[in-house]
Amino acid sequence: MRKFIILSAFAATLFVSCDDTRKVLHEQYLEYVMHTDSLDVVHDAMTVHHDALKTDTRTLAQKLKDVEETDSIAIADLAKHQVLLKEQATSLSKLKKLIESHADVKSYFMSDSISVEQMEAQLVEMEANNTDIAARLTQIKTELKMIEAEQESLKKTEKH
Repeated sequence: MRKFIILSAFAATLFVSCDDTRKVLHEQYLEYVMHTDSLDVVHDAMTVHHDALKTDTRTLAQKLKDVEETDSIAIADLAKHQVLLKEQATSLSKLKKLIESHADVKSYFMSDSISVEQMEAQLVEMEANNTDIAARLTQIKTELKMIEAEQESLKKTEKH
């Protein structure tokens, strides 16, 4: 009987500690979801900026084509910008899918059908994804600023 009581106490302690672990993991998950949501807002703003710059690039390319004495370097720069913008569009699309995938696991993650080990692995993956997303968005922002600055320079030379 004494063994049964000790075993029951041990099982109850294990159950409570496992429940606390789940609670902590659920809280961590919600923090990652908030981080993902903020990355999504940044992503959407970056997409709007990207699309506007893409339109600007097309307009500037057309204007430069219409001017006969256009510098071939300027046209080459615009071609480089168009390639970079196309790569960014692909990257932004992939990042959006990755951001959306975090929301897809919510019901699974918050259920009792997922083990603590699976929860921990999911959190590690989400953290890595968020780090990658943030780094790529920062890189795209830097590239967009560079393209914008170069195109402003081209617009000024076009007017002269």
